[in-house]
Amino acid sequence: MWQFQAMCRVEDSEIFFSELASKVARAKLICSACPVQKQCLDFAISNNIEEGIFGGFTFDERKSLVLA
Repeated sequence: MWQFQAMCRVEDSEIFFSELASKVARAKLICSACPVQKQCLDFAISNNIEEGIFGGFTFDERKSLVLA
């Protein structure tokens, strides 16, 4: 499963579910270097996950990808 390769698995998950700009930036930085970023993003979009950073995108950013 792709989740076992995700860089976030060793991070505090709170980073990925915060609205603080510094934590959002940190989460996106982690995602940008992750080998399974695309799978994570696809998972969040396919499952309509409304919270958190997945694949380096917030929910609003993911929503705009779908609408584009």
